[in-house]
Amino acid sequence: MSIPLHVVVTGASAGIGAGIARAYARAGARLSLVARRGAPMQALLDETGATGRVFEADLATPERSTV
Repeated sequence: MSIPLHVVVTGASAGIGAGIARAYARAGARLSLVARRGAPMQALLDETGATGRVFEADLATPERSTV
């Protein structure tokens, strides 16, 4: 019996964060993606067919974040 995996990835709109998100998507994880730009993260979910949610937030500036 496998345990369902839910992964939170910050910086998921590009670069290493997007690569990590893709790897977990291939492994069947449910994703919560966080970055300043929402569109690239939504495109990543659409591209991979992964289940998950997109959170548009700037974690470097918490007072500007709505998450």
